[in-house]
Formats: sequence, C-alpha cells, structure tokens
Amino acid sequence: MRDLIIDSVDNLKSCLELRELILGKIFSKNLTESDIIEIVDTIDDLSMEQIQKLGNNFRRFPLGCDLLETVVGPCSSSLSLNSIINNSILTDFIGFPIHICAYAIGDASENEGISPLEGFKKIVESVDVPIDLDHFGKYGPMRFPKEITHCYGECYNLGPPYKGCPKNRIHKRLIDKEKEYSHEFEEWIKLSSTVCINVVEEQGGEEHAASINEMRTVAEYSKKYGKGLEGIFHIGDGYDDLITGLKACIDLDVDVFVIEGGPFNRGKDRLKNFAKAITAGRILVKGGVVGTNGAYEDECRVGIRSGLNVIITGYSGNHHGYMCGYSPKTAKRGNFNLPKIISIMREEIKRNNLGICISDKNLIKSVAKGCLFLETPKGDLIYPNKIGNFPIGDAHWVSIKNSKLKEKTVGITLNNLDSNGKIGLLGGRYIGWGIVKHLSPDEVYVSDRDKWVEYATCHILEKEGYNVYPSNGDDKKTIEKSDKTYITSFIPEIVIRLKNKYPKAEILI
Repeated sequence: MRDLIIDSVDNLKSCLELRELILGKIFSKNLTESDIIEIVDTIDDLSMEQIQKLGNNFRRFPLGCDLLETVVGPCSSSLSLNSIINNSILTDFIGFPIHICAYAIGDASENEGISPLEGFKKIVESVDVPIDLDHFGKYGPMRFPKEITHCYGECYNLGPPYKGCPKNRIHKRLIDKEKEYSHEFEEWIKLSSTVCINVVEEQGGEEHAASINEMRTVAEYSKKYGKGLEGIFHIGDGYDDLITGLKACIDLDVDVFVIEGGPFNRGKDRLKNFAKAITAGRILVKGGVVGTNGAYEDECRVGIRSGLNVIITGYSGNHHGYMCGYSPKTAKRGNFNLPKIISIMREEIKRNNLGICISDKNLIKSVAKGCLFLETPKGDLIYPNKIGNFPIGDAHWVSIKNSKLKEKTVGITLNNLDSNGKIGLLGGRYIGWGIVKHLSPDEVYVSDRDKWVEYATCHILEKEGYNVYPSNGDDKKTIEKSDKTYITSFIPEIVIRLKNKYPKAEILI
C-alpha cells in the first residue's frame, strides 16, 4: 500500500485504486490498525507539499467531497432561546447547516420553563437546512455546570502546547439533570440530520469527553434512525494519538471525521501535523468528508490546501466562535467568526487555484433534488448505497436527505425513467450512477467536460459489469449513440444551458 500512496501524489488513477481498496476494507469491516499505521507512516515521510497535494487529490470526485462548507453553531448557554432561534433562522437564510450544542439548548429551554426537547423542536420548526447534533450522551443532551458552559476558552487563547485546562476544569456532568429528560433521548436523534460522537477518551483525554461506551450507544441509535455520524478526535502528538483517533472512529462506523487542532495539536511541527491528519482522514473516511471543529488560522489554511471540507464556526458566545480561524491571543469567547472563516476559504481557493467552491443554499437545494430523484420503491440509492466499493454520493447527501430541504423538494424520481436500451449521460457523477444502477441499460454512453470525472465513472461502472463507453467530452456523440440521453445535473443554469443546446436531451427537474 505504501507504493500506492506515494504514486497517488501525482496520479489520480492510483488514488482511485487506493480509495477503492480502503473502502472495500471499511465496508467489509476488514480495515486493520496496521493499515492505518501504514497510511500515517507513509504520509509522515512525504514533504509538506506532497502531503497537501495528496490530500487535495482525495477531495476529487469520486474519491471524496469536493466542496468547502461551514457548519454554524448558533447557540450558547448565555443566550435566550429566542436569540438562538433567530441565529438559526439567519443561518438557514444564508444556507449553512446548523451545529446544535445540545447542552445550550437544554439551558436556554429550562430558562423558558420548557423541556430541552421542546426548545429543540422550536429550532427545527424554524429552519430547513440540516441540523448537526453535538454534546449528546446516553441520556440525551449533556448538561454541564456554569464553569464549563461559560468557559472563556483560555486554552485556545494561550495556545499550544496544551498542558491541561488553565482553570483546572474537567468534563463535569450534571447527570441527574440529564436523566430527568432521558425519555426524550430518541426524539432528539430523530429530529437531527447528523449526530456527533467524541472519541477523545480513547486518546487519553478523559477530562474532555464521555466514555467510548456511551458514545457507542449514541452511535448505535444514530445508525438505527439512518442519521449521519461524525467522529471527533484530537490530533494530539500527531502519531499515536492520531492513529488511535482514526481507529476509534472507524470502529464506531462514523461517516465523517472531525479533527481538532489548536492547543490539542501538540506535535513539534504543528502545520505538518495538521496537514497529515487531514490527508490521512481523506484517504480513510468512509463518507468522504473531513472537517475541523478547532483549528488556528494557519491550520485552517493548511487544512483547506490538504483537502479539508468543513470548518465548524459559531456566533458570539458559542465556543465554536473562537475555536477556528484565530491565533493565540486573539481566540476569545466573544468572537463571531463566520465572516472570518468564509474569508479564509475564499482566499485559499483563489490563492491556490483549488478549483472547488463554497457550499450555499442553491447548491444544497440541488443535492436535495438529487436525493429525491434517487429514491426507488425499494429505498433510496444514495450513500451508503454504492456501486462496487464506491458510495453514490457522500456523507453530505445523507445529511441533506435527513433535512426539511429534502421534504420540501418537488421533482421526479428514478421511477419516472423507463428506458432500458442505450442511454446517454451528459454528466458523469452520482446521478448518472443511480440511473445506470436502476435501469441496467444495454449500453451507456458518458460525456463529461471533466476528463477525470468521465474516466472515473466509466471505470467504476465497467468494473460492475455495465457496457459503458466514454465520449471524451463530446455531448453530440453521446446523444447520437443513445436511444435516450439524460442531463444529469440539478443545477438550474447548467440544465437550461444544456437543454437549449441539445433539445433532444431529457431533463430530470
């Protein structure tokens, strides 16, 4: 595997082979700790430039998610429930997913004389975007004393190396308060799109997280209700801690890795540590999405160059409002860092010519249409459903499927398609995969202006026994060879442009 990783720095076909190998091991539960160690060791031997190039390669379709996204925390125990709802409405209007710190909803709801679940329902009723649930334990929302809920983030402000909380705080829980509402546990998960678990305890950070057994319970219920699952861990020393965090998340079958740096990145070369963690995550993550919930500005920048997909941010008062995008001495509780994170993202995309975009509401609406379209009477075909070892879509798709954006989407589904002869696909991504898997046509012709997308789609479909032929980006050739041709995009401007150019092609929206 070492040679394959090294080849993947400059060869996307090697990336495809490596990703297929890793996904095969993950889906069959055969990925070993030795595999993880070999990946981390090999990346460790690369130069900084090679690490970033490798990680960015694994952001490419279909190796991972090729979007940049912010997930926004609107809540804090120091805010009223009404303020939290208003923050959520603004976040929804912009089009970013919402990161719910469950303990804060518990505190704000009780201040209003209602249960935590009633407060959470008010937020859910106010927004359409996906909702990501964090600080959630086996009794439901975790509850903490004021010295934790109103922590001023001294560790982030002081900077590394982290030697324990400057205020000697530990992960104290108000268990009796949690148990009081334990009957609401499953309803919280049902209302969420994704759920976070924290495996830091496995890395020796007992003062920062619940037990792994408690997180396993949350993970099992999240899977039971078809929710996306995120695993949070520290970079730590950049080697043993990183390997432990990756393994714990894989063992719990998480879809997304969320990697915390900042003061919890304790290696000698912080930036190489961060790039290495993101790149290793890119290769190993089941759902193709790697995020960070805590990273200084220089780490955010290096992370984006190395394939980072998601940066969690927050409103003033929310702890995510200072955990990403700042530097020691500037990371403070009162920060509202959404504008700063967006600025960093835009600068890095432009400066490094990354060829990716920042997710917005129009884009996630198009994914919602894709989720609707890929429904069949036997269930939907999106992630973790797959063709061969490659999922159809990534973890973002299951998140959006579980949001009200999907519920409010109107359009056709795969059941509306009836062509089983020769079909053409204008666009070679996941929608095309779903069409082929559902129809099992005699022949498939694929045209995509991105040569790599066209190659990857043909390669993956062909390995599964379909008769697939590339058109080298020639849309006319695809249409001429096919009995029926589909425009596979759900982005309106792309659909309109192609339909105007090729009136015979079928649209799906």
